[in-house]
Amino acid sequence: MCNEIQYEDLPEPYDALAEKFGIDVALELAKMFSGERVYFLKYEAIERPLRNKKIKSEFNGYNFRSLAKKYNMTEMGIRQIVADEISIKQSEPNKHQISFFDDSS
Repeated sequence: MCNEIQYEDLPEPYDALAEKFGIDVALELAKMFSGERVYFLKYEAIERPLRNKKIKSEFNGYNFRSLAKKYNMTEMGIRQIVADEISIKQSEPNKHQISFFDDSS
């Protein structure tokens, strides 16, 4: 009976799923989630943890503006993501700064 079902026989959203992934996949999803209400998070919610991890790794203590521009965010948004890192990064010695305690003789 499954092999008799055509695209036009499928109700929404199975018709869209069948167009994108094939009738077999759409029918398998129908069986898998039969009787359940399924909610998919926005795609941004899937990407957000990776984006935040990249922002934290690129943060140098002062580059709020460039990160905001790169990731199409506000500086406040960047500050919220790196809040735990700010004081740590800003207290690190600047690699171009000479230490008072360096013995360069």
